[in-house]
Amino acid sequence: MKVVYPKNIKRWLLAGMTFSIGPLTINVVQMFILAIGVALALAAFNWFSKSGSKAFGILVAIIVLIVFIIIAFFRVSELWLLAYLAKLVRNGFFDAKKKYQVNYDKNNAVDVMIQESKTKEEKQIIEQKENTFDKQILKDIEKKWLI
Repeated sequence: MKVVYPKNIKRWLLAGMTFSIGPLTINVVQMFILAIGVALALAAFNWFSKSGSKAFGILVAIIVLIVFIIIAFFRVSELWLLAYLAKLVRNGFFDAKKKYQVNYDKNNAVDVMIQESKTKEEKQIIEQKENTFDKQILKDIEKKWLI
């Protein structure tokens, strides 16, 4: 048996749980993504700070954190990042329209019909019938009428 969920109802139990932090409303999945991003940013900072370049470590940590913030809060018309990318792939590759010629001027259909109606000439068919009567038959018919 197939179960269909409406769009406004989330399938996951954790996806429905939301927390309000100031003006933001964050669900559990977004918090996990942000936690992973903070952990990776901290690991990048620690790795670069051990090698002696703390400024570069801070820059890499900020870039990693911004990427994960974009991933966590990305929404376009009720689609998360993965669903949005899948839709782009489907529309870009699988539903592509085939264009055979786009480098010519299209003719107006009404103008074409007007030109066709002006250039049409009516054809007259002339058929010539041959006389299949003998002269003798004609003379016999005249004799009958004259008598």
